[in-house]
Amino acid sequence: MWLLLLPLLFAPLVLAFFPSLSGEKLYGVQDTEKAKFSWHHIQNHEWQNSIEDQVKQNMGCANYWVRLHNELNFRLFRYTNAEKLVLGKNDCFYEEMYITEYLGHNYIGKDFVEKKVENLKRLQNLLQEKYGIELLLVFEPGKAHFSPENIPDRFQPTVKTTSNYEAFTAACNRAGVHYLDLNGYFSRRKATSPHPLYSKYGVHWSSYGLWQAADTLARYIEHECRINLPDIVFAGDSNSKYNKDLDFDLEPAMNLLSPLPHETLNFPICYFRHDDSSFVQPRVLTVADSYYWSIWNSGIAENLFSDNTFWYYNLTVYPNIWDPIEWVDKSKIKEVIENKDVILLMITDANLYNFGWQFVEEALAALDPNWKIQPDIAAFNCIMNTTENGKHQWYLNLLERSRRKQIPFSEILHEAVDRIAK
Repeated sequence: MWLLLLPLLFAPLVLAFFPSLSGEKLYGVQDTEKAKFSWHHIQNHEWQNSIEDQVKQNMGCANYWVRLHNELNFRLFRYTNAEKLVLGKNDCFYEEMYITEYLGHNYIGKDFVEKKVENLKRLQNLLQEKYGIELLLVFEPGKAHFSPENIPDRFQPTVKTTSNYEAFTAACNRAGVHYLDLNGYFSRRKATSPHPLYSKYGVHWSSYGLWQAADTLARYIEHECRINLPDIVFAGDSNSKYNKDLDFDLEPAMNLLSPLPHETLNFPICYFRHDDSSFVQPRVLTVADSYYWSIWNSGIAENLFSDNTFWYYNLTVYPNIWDPIEWVDKSKIKEVIENKDVILLMITDANLYNFGWQFVEEALAALDPNWKIQPDIAAFNCIMNTTENGKHQWYLNLLERSRRKQIPFSEILHEAVDRIAK
């Protein structure tokens, strides 16, 4: 027995000298940095812990063991350690925030929706009348809204209340706000689309869905701005099961040993025609979430617009959203807006609880000296945009309190806003 156990006990020590055998790097795992060797770091154990973490991360076969562990959990128990990933029915993957939005669990309430839309309408009118700039609102699709039939039963998908998407579209209709509803468009196209608009393993639209959305967006901009953009020409397509682009973006985070069985997806082959003298390429400021990544990275924005500044969540300037980070300079918001022809505010339904990420109110404050932010909206923005360790922890705490006490989120939110506003 000892002869069997001793090799197992010494195996980690031996494998620590063979980091090259650790296997393919794990997706989403950052390399551990060694703490500076000093008496202070030794006393508080930072140096020792960093060395131990480095050894574990670079140990021979370490990544294989992690992948094997994840593989067994997924294949045997239908469980995954990937952050945010929810395994739905028929192997349809979701992020929980899309389910939360679709079921109305984070509905912010009619009052806040109406005031947010009122501010948006004021900014739309101001930009158009004073500067000749078009502010275009785009509701991006959400996977839970697109495929509610595969939401796991533990979320009780049949028990649904008003969602922020439903409330905002209704409020925009009442206020006369022009918008493009890609969320509704995708749902209507689902039954008749010749190719999947969403893949099973992706949280964003498929490559085919991307080009459908881009073509629709281009025609919407042409209509609202009364211009002729360069033409998107569909030259052909190809079908593939291989992992391409954004079609399986939740799968890598699972860190499995073997790839999942992929469905056949369509990849359009497109090019842009610029040879018409009537074509206009406007200067555009885009305030959007990660759905716009694919529009930017695929070259669509580059070919449609002469200049495109992309403010990711109204916080960072894409593509410099990682190291080194380029933060949006809010002191120059007036200068940036005045040098644009079109402003795109694009939001997926899961982000509508924090509509606009304060951009509308910040733009009004910079452009309209007569406008004063409503005290409750100022408190609302404070709650929704206060971050801790990269997360909107205040909002998440209120959401958790709503779930725990079985009280509608809108009531919990109003209580918190009232305390701050007073």
